[in-house]
Amino acid sequence: MRTVSDSQGTTWICLELPEVPADQVDAASKMAPDTVAIECNSGAHRVIALVSPGWDDDMDDAKLNAVIREFLVSP
Repeated sequence: MRTVSDSQGTTWICLELPEVPADQVDAASKMAPDTVAIECNSGAHRVIALVSPGWDDDMDDAKLNAVIREFLVSP
């Protein structure tokens, strides 16, 4: 689990999901074989993102915020 604040001061809580959601399996299959899904929730918004394992230790706040923004605007 990680928390991160974005440039607007919104705090996001991110947790790794036990499996990639069914609607993102196709996208995950085009990524590295060990891709994991994370859910980031701000209370007002919810994002499911696909990332590399170890994301909680390997990503700095700027990178995690970039991933949240990327998946927030994706259909």
